[in-house]
Amino acid sequence: MYILLPITILLLAAVLMLILRVWRPGFGYHWLVAVGGGFLAWLVVLFGYTRIPESLQVLSWGPRTAYSNSIILSLDQISWPFAAAFGTLLIATVLSDVVRAYDLSWSNWASSLLVIAIGMVGVFSGNLLTFILVWMAYDIIVLVILLLQLDTERLRRRTVRVFFLHLLGTLCLLFAGVISASDNSSVLLEQASPRAVLFIVLAAGFRFGALPIDSQMQEHPVNRRSFGTVRSLASMGIVSVLLVRVAGVLENVELIGSMWTALFFFTGLTALLFCLVWLYSRDELEGRQALIMGLGMLVIASMLRGEINSSLSWGLAAIFSGGLIFLASVRIKISMWITMLGVLGISTLPFTASWSGLALFSSPFSLSFLFYFISMIMIIAGYARHAVRVIPEPSGLERWIRLIYPLGLIMLPITQMGIGLLYRPVIGDIPIASWVISFLIIVFAGLGFFWQRRGGVIPAAVVRAVNSLLNFNWLRSLFILAFDQLTRLLNFSSSILEGEGGILWVMLSIVLFLAILLIRLG
Repeated sequence: MYILLPITILLLAAVLMLILRVWRPGFGYHWLVAVGGGFLAWLVVLFGYTRIPESLQVLSWGPRTAYSNSIILSLDQISWPFAAAFGTLLIATVLSDVVRAYDLSWSNWASSLLVIAIGMVGVFSGNLLTFILVWMAYDIIVLVILLLQLDTERLRRRTVRVFFLHLLGTLCLLFAGVISASDNSSVLLEQASPRAVLFIVLAAGFRFGALPIDSQMQEHPVNRRSFGTVRSLASMGIVSVLLVRVAGVLENVELIGSMWTALFFFTGLTALLFCLVWLYSRDELEGRQALIMGLGMLVIASMLRGEINSSLSWGLAAIFSGGLIFLASVRIKISMWITMLGVLGISTLPFTASWSGLALFSSPFSLSFLFYFISMIMIIAGYARHAVRVIPEPSGLERWIRLIYPLGLIMLPITQMGIGLLYRPVIGDIPIASWVISFLIIVFAGLGFFWQRRGGVIPAAVVRAVNSLLNFNWLRSLFILAFDQLTRLLNFSSSILEGEGGILWVMLSIVLFLAILLIRLG
């Protein structure tokens, strides 16, 4: 039952804020309620490391032969660091919001509490069926929250389209579960079928945002940085946990074959394109989805190679380092240096939190590694570029606000470093080639950063080509062309069948089908 304790605390805090809003509309301390609930849940999650392992069967329905242990929540070495990352992200969001608290309403913090609570249920999921149910619940809750917060019909339509995109990912995960159940008579992640991996990759791609049907923001500008960051990274986290667990299944599988090669190639190409978008984006919020997608592709690539620690490392890096730069709404003096600590979280330097991510480059080697190598360089260079961008603080800030704001930000890199120490790899497990690759990544990323600082820009033709490729207007045109051709074919068939010789055509078609059937039967 310990698994449910932090989730219950977050839900109760959100409900308390709603009750206070209804009972006392003039209540002005919702921020304190959010801080108290988030901090208490964060401490409970951190203490949960001493309770590993723990499993909880929430619900089971028959027949048991088809749905054994239907709803399972598991606290283990995979789910705990993501739960700790969610708790840290929440408390960092609420504390950093104090800089612009007058521009945010109580619903922003209540929504963050609710989303993190559902996200923790997602990271504790112990089988595919639980993941499917949690993904659906998460999407519906986020959809309702956004529809209540958004003001214009245009933004609401965009939100519905994003919900439909995530629904496609859930359907792909459902197909993966059906394949796994047909192969192993189970939907337990420990027995997931390798044939289901293709649909799991598609599901993760849809959830990360591989088809950005609308690159503009889906939330109101006021809470775009706070709740928008929580919503995006929570969705990223519950997908990453699934990929890490599947990586454990594939750890002892020999990844040879055209399907694996193609998946690894297209994943690397996708990472390269989105990391390029992150590199030339005007600010970190404009490139937020691109960074999440780029790091998500690294998680998928590590999963395809069966590297548990590598996929775990990149998933946590997206939440900690990504959350740090997305929440840094003021960057002057000390706060800028705190933001720069996020570079260490994605640097892959020895003894840093992302050191295990180098296991992605373990043998057997492939030319596709070049895509991931360049992607990591662009991630680090783009992160440093955005981190040193000066953002002035609002006028008239009180002293306690200047103290609370950097305290909220620094919790992210400190917690990431602590988890990195607990999950640090053995030095002998890191091949020499990975050490060399780490050094080269930092050198080239540094050169790229200083090149941009000295006025270097990416050619406009490259930017336009990548934008036109990733906005998928070409896919829309392809669908329109296919639809027009299908319409013409149907109109032609209809005109033939409705003409004077329509019956003759029908009889001739029947004779042809019967002849083909007789030939097939010998």
